[in-house]
Amino acid sequence: MEDGLALIEVLISVGLLVTLAAGVVQLFAMSAQSLVRARHRTSALILAVEKLEQVRAAALTEGAAGLAGPAGPQTEYLGPEGRLVGGQVGAVPAGSRYERVWLVDQPIGASSVVRVQVHVAPIRPLGAVVLGAAPPPDGARLVTLVWTP
Repeated sequence: MEDGLALIEVLISVGLLVTLAAGVVQLFAMSAQSLVRARHRTSALILAVEKLEQVRAAALTEGAAGLAGPAGPQTEYLGPEGRLVGGQVGAVPAGSRYERVWLVDQPIGASSVVRVQVHVAPIRPLGAVVLGAAPPPDGARLVTLVWTP
């Protein structure tokens, strides 16, 4: 009779172990997904700051004339290492990992100040980065004012 109890104890122990292992596997999957999202968010923030610094440098060296360009938001596609990827207008170039949309405009009533908005997010099949919208959880949005001499 004791032999049967030992077998039941082993079966219960194995069942508990399998149940706990399934929960731990799910936690590992969630952790890996959070890690990927955090990596994209960090890269997006670095790429957004890079564009802000480019615009700030142009504003300080060339003034408002250096910021003149096509009106409206500008879109750039970047590879995994952050370099610009060329391609056709309106199409996402092969090898692109991030989409960076930026806009330089002048707030009403401010003659020597420009507003710079930069949104960066990983490229998704179902949607583009939109200025003014909340960034995705793995993207970045920066807005700043730059004084132009």
